[in-house]
Amino acid sequence: MAITWPAALIGLTFGVMMAYVPYEFGVASFRPLYPYVRQIGITYLASSLALLGAMLYPHAPRWLDVLGRLGFIAVTTVYWWVLNVLSGSFTGTLLYPLLFTGLALEARPAMRRQPLFRLFAAVVGVLFGGTMVLAPERFPAAIYSHLSPVLELTGLLFMASGFALLLPRNPSRPWLPRAAAGALAVPFGLLAWALGRGHFWMGMAVYVILALGCVAEAVTWRPRAPRTVGWKLLRGLAFAGLVPLLALGGLASFLAQRAIEAQVRDDTVRAALSEADFLRRHVEASREALLLLRDSPGFSAAFAQGDRAQLEPYLSNFASHKRSFDAILALDARGSVLASSSSSPEGLRVLPLLGPGTTVSPPFMGPGRRPQVAVPLPLTVGGEHQGLLVALLSLERLSSAPSPTAKRFRVQVLDRRTLRVLRDTTGGAPLLSEARLPTPLAAAVAHSGLRALEAFDAGDRHILGAAAPVPNTPWSVVVTQELNVAYAAITEMSAAVVGLLVSGVLLALALSQVVARDVICRLTALREATAALAAGDVERRVEAEEDDELGELAAGFNEMVARIGTAQAELREAVRTREEFLCVASHELRTPLTPLKGFASLTLQRLEKCADFPEREWLLKALRSMSRQTQRLGRLVDDLLDTARIQSGRLELNCQPVDLLPVVHEVLERFEPRGSQGLRFELEPPPGSLQGVWDEARLDQVLTNLLSNAVRYSPQGGTVRISFDLSSSHVELRVRDEGIGIPPESVTRLFHPFCRASNATPRHFGGLGLGLFICREIIERHGGTIWAESPGPQQGSCFHVRLPRVAPRAPSPPPETSSSSGTASRAA
Repeated sequence: MAITWPAALIGLTFGVMMAYVPYEFGVASFRPLYPYVRQIGITYLASSLALLGAMLYPHAPRWLDVLGRLGFIAVTTVYWWVLNVLSGSFTGTLLYPLLFTGLALEARPAMRRQPLFRLFAAVVGVLFGGTMVLAPERFPAAIYSHLSPVLELTGLLFMASGFALLLPRNPSRPWLPRAAAGALAVPFGLLAWALGRGHFWMGMAVYVILALGCVAEAVTWRPRAPRTVGWKLLRGLAFAGLVPLLALGGLASFLAQRAIEAQVRDDTVRAALSEADFLRRHVEASREALLLLRDSPGFSAAFAQGDRAQLEPYLSNFASHKRSFDAILALDARGSVLASSSSSPEGLRVLPLLGPGTTVSPPFMGPGRRPQVAVPLPLTVGGEHQGLLVALLSLERLSSAPSPTAKRFRVQVLDRRTLRVLRDTTGGAPLLSEARLPTPLAAAVAHSGLRALEAFDAGDRHILGAAAPVPNTPWSVVVTQELNVAYAAITEMSAAVVGLLVSGVLLALALSQVVARDVICRLTALREATAALAAGDVERRVEAEEDDELGELAAGFNEMVARIGTAQAELREAVRTREEFLCVASHELRTPLTPLKGFASLTLQRLEKCADFPEREWLLKALRSMSRQTQRLGRLVDDLLDTARIQSGRLELNCQPVDLLPVVHEVLERFEPRGSQGLRFELEPPPGSLQGVWDEARLDQVLTNLLSNAVRYSPQGGTVRISFDLSSSHVELRVRDEGIGIPPESVTRLFHPFCRASNATPRHFGGLGLGLFICREIIERHGGTIWAESPGPQQGSCFHVRLPRVAPRAPSPPPETSSSSGTASRAA
């Protein structure tokens, strides 16, 4: 097998994944290529399709194959260097150069006859196997954890199979290379399984394709350019369906991704704004609570008197109701603590943090290593500054406070003055630690930017985030989410698109094979009949199964064979007649001519000898005999003229008295096995006789077609009903089902050739739309009518057939010349 096939399949897989689900490539090693992931995917798709086209179409332009190989090698070189060489991946570092070499060698058509894929697989197997046995650390457990228990055994199998493939061919053991290739598929499959369990999809796809290639080598399957009609049809539909579907699907996916991406970014910005508003309201609620306390008459009087005993109950009671406060302090103008709600006043620690105009202090560690911030409120007496009322907000409670944003994002609140973390919704995250933000998000915090940004965090995870300042505070909110989680909807949508594309292509290929099988069978019958005709068999005929081009070809072939047979028969008869005529004519014409000649000779002699003509009676007798023989000769000549010809034409219908009810019973009996599929058939007895003059075989065909359609489009458990409406001159038959129904716009054109209901096409795949057209022709030639009724989609349908009890006489064929009538007679 050519190495181009697995290379093209690898490129096609990579291209689909990169073009349709680019957000899944967020690992750290892929970071340099991430901005260009879509371009890389498109290049993979284009080069792989070019390689497949060049392999399937040997007469394709040479430049198509060259461009496909150059594009694949170029883009895979970039992929290999960044993701394997720079990251130190041992398997990819060995695998891809060997793939490049084989692909470059096969650029020469002569090299495609060499077993390059077998050599490639063998070398990879030997190198992988030796490394697994001698240096297993090259296969790190972080990636190949599921393969670790059997790593050495897998390596031995790799080496044994690889060395067996590298051995020279032994004529006495022709099975050995195939067995080795089949054995080599096992370790490749194990590698694919291990990488799949670790969610390394790209590597898994590579080894799955290599395993399938080894299986193809084992069964000696060689993909070649198709030569039969079926394969050519399959090839054409594959490209005609795959390329446009990939292009349109990629464009639709790209546009949808852009739309969803914009929506996700907007949601991220709104989430940051929502969290900032939540914090603003939290701080304002704290300040409003302090205002209520400050403005209470009792507290104001106690503070003006400097009475600690009266102030502390106010503060303690207020702090117990406001659970977000760790403590509340009342400070005098010198910064001394007049009263506190806790036993460990923090006035000396808090005071330096409360500069003029401070709304919220920088964060600090309170008693018991509890992170806090202070919210000050000035206290005035008589318009003069007399002190501060300070609330110590607990950052731990703030961090655990529920908010809608925290359910979807990681929320961090930073103090822009110190870049310390005030709130972090990640469990166990240390507060007041230095924020470790990606550079783009740190810049957005510093400049109060408000837009969604993609970046890599400290753990090399690809994230989407946004920053928003908290109004009236020195705080900023940062919301982040892993990129693959943020764009999970895009990934699901793209996966659905890819699934639909694959299903569509496979369905098109399957349908092409159904159509091709019918075409091939009929063409094969024509080919065999042509060979038989060449061998002299003029009795062979081809069945014209359908009224299409191939049916016309079969009918033309049959007519030609009939003409040839008739011509040969006429020729043989003419030869026989000619021989018989010559024999009889020579004998019969000789019979009267002999006495004529004799008598003429004797008469001449007598006349020459007898001048006086004495034998008059004898001469009269001789002359009478000559007259009779001459008349006999004239009649024989008249009998040789043959002018009889017979004219005949084809009869469209063979109408005879028929009872329609037995015909219906017979058709229903053929559909009785459908009852095992959950379908029920109900026949309402007719109210009278179903006698008429019709063509029984043609009506059987109509009933069979209508019931077949009803069965095809009825759901499981549905019922198909047959009923009648009679009159003295007509019989009306109705076939009603509970199926998918007929849209109104499809009813009027349902009986046209090649037309089907619009809701039947995507669900049911068989048929060309000729059945109802043929039914209409049969019924109208009987002088009847056929029509369909349906309330709408999913509401069933009913087909009506109205027949006159006496069919009209078929028109006689027009007169023809003798030559054309002979042709019609033979064709019939």
